[in-house]
Amino acid sequence: MDMSGANSLNMRPLFSGYPFQGQGRVNQLGGVFINGRPLPNHIRLKIVEMAASGVRPCVISRQLRVSHGCVSKILNRYQETGSIRPGVIGGSKPKVATPEVEARIEEMKKMNPGIFSWEIREKLIKVMFDTSENKQGIICEMFRHIN
Repeated sequence: MDMSGANSLNMRPLFSGYPFQGQGRVNQLGGVFINGRPLPNHIRLKIVEMAASGVRPCVISRQLRVSHGCVSKILNRYQETGSIRPGVIGGSKPKVATPEVEARIEEMKKMNPGIFSWEIREKLIKVMFDTSENKQGIICEMFRHIN
């Protein structure tokens, strides 16, 4: 069937919000998506509106032809942040040192100006009794700017 036949049947793509129409794939529900790209905002808004009116996520998924996982993710993000905006693609979150960590580093550098950054890092981790990835990441990030 050619496009004129499809138009006469009032058939149109469900998602017209993607600027790159030729790159779309079809999911198991018949919806169009582009892998790695966020769902268009008008679909995100529709998901939140339907959920607010009491429609269950599985029904939203089938009606909008969006995977259940995608619907759940959007609703969870909306519940946590109040925003329908997608997360940032790529990049890393900036690590912010706490005033306590900064003060300890300055104190150690004053006591021993020739101390290596890896030594300070090890001492900080021992002193603060926190070996979480977050704390270690903050300490490492600070040394990139200090040295």
